[in-house]
Amino acid sequence: MDKFSIKDTNRSVTLQFEGNIPKGLTGYDGCHFIARLSSLPLSAEVKVYDIRPDRWGTFFNELAENWRGWKGVKDHESLEGHLRMEATSDSLGHINLRISIRGVEVGDLWLAESSISLESGQLADVARNALAFFGVES
Repeated sequence: MDKFSIKDTNRSVTLQFEGNIPKGLTGYDGCHFIARLSSLPLSAEVKVYDIRPDRWGTFFNELAENWRGWKGVKDHESLEGHLRMEATSDSLGHINLRISIRGVEVGDLWLAESSISLESGQLADVARNALAFFGVES
């Protein structure tokens, strides 16, 4: 799988991941992938470098395993801060995924943020696609 998307249930906000993630990376092995955030009229993308990209799949899988909700914030960030997500939930099955993508190179400092609203019933599909994309499942 070389791309997958997460779409907001109510608005035209999409987070798309693209790239070819090698399976079985360990230690300090890293790779790049593209994260594209589209929220009209905003559209921004960043080339994300991360070691152990499988942890992104694990992050989404943990959200799916806790589909009934959780207290506080579950978050994850790429190694160099290009991509950050914070997930919160309520007792009604609504999940809010706050996404921040940023350019962190010298002379290329910018930040784009938006939120994606999900229903708990969507989490299993999101997790399955994330696990496949980030090289966790064969």
